[in-house]
Amino acid sequence: MSQEFGSRADMISAKIDEVSKNSIWREHCLKELAHCELNTNFSISNVKKMSVIPEKPNYVVPSTKINKGEMDAASTLLKSLCAVQDADLLPSERFELPVTSAQEVGWKFKPLVPRNAMFAKPRNSCDITLYADKYFEMCGTTPFSRNISQ
Repeated sequence: MSQEFGSRADMISAKIDEVSKNSIWREHCLKELAHCELNTNFSISNVKKMSVIPEKPNYVVPSTKINKGEMDAASTLLKSLCAVQDADLLPSERFELPVTSAQEVGWKFKPLVPRNAMFAKPRNSCDITLYADKYFEMCGTTPFSRNISQ
């Protein structure tokens, strides 16, 4: 006697059409949702053991408005309390010698030797590009662009 492999559900599902399968699945989902309940009564057993989480550092109340006078007063107070008074200067202007090893690389940005004319290649323009530049200044378009109306 030959035995066919498969489960009992395969035999049953072969006899059921697609509409009935969808109906069974809908009933199954509804039954599952009926037993699912969210716990909305959240409570902490011991408040002293709860770790307090602070607000985000960039949290701003939108209703707070700062006027120009308050802003100027705050900036002058900040400048007076700031330890570095010359914060806007370059490090080479602030210090005589480099402070870190990274500053040593580009500390002296003046050229050590004068420029050699043999290696200096200035940007020169030919007559055609000079003409095109003047034409563009005068007409607002290049002489090489095609006119659409033609």
